[in-house]
Amino acid sequence: MRRLGISIYPGHSSLEENLSYIELAGSYGYKRVFTCLISADNSNLDEFRAVSAKAKTFGMEIIADVSPEVFELLGVSIHDLKAF
Repeated sequence: MRRLGISIYPGHSSLEENLSYIELAGSYGYKRVFTCLISADNSNLDEFRAVSAKAKTFGMEIIADVSPEVFELLGVSIHDLKAF
């Protein structure tokens, strides 16, 4: 069975718009959220956490595009993902 998803890009829409979008998609049965953290900074990490928390209330899976530079910029270890 396929699972439908949406894309959320930090910094391209307000946090409120993104949370509303997730709520709408979740109400229609969407089960995935894709986001790109390659251009993220520390301020986007808090937004990512809020988006993740909202998505989880609908049982959605979060898929994030990252790079080693993102981990370094955010001060996160690939071996300790608690920051996310």
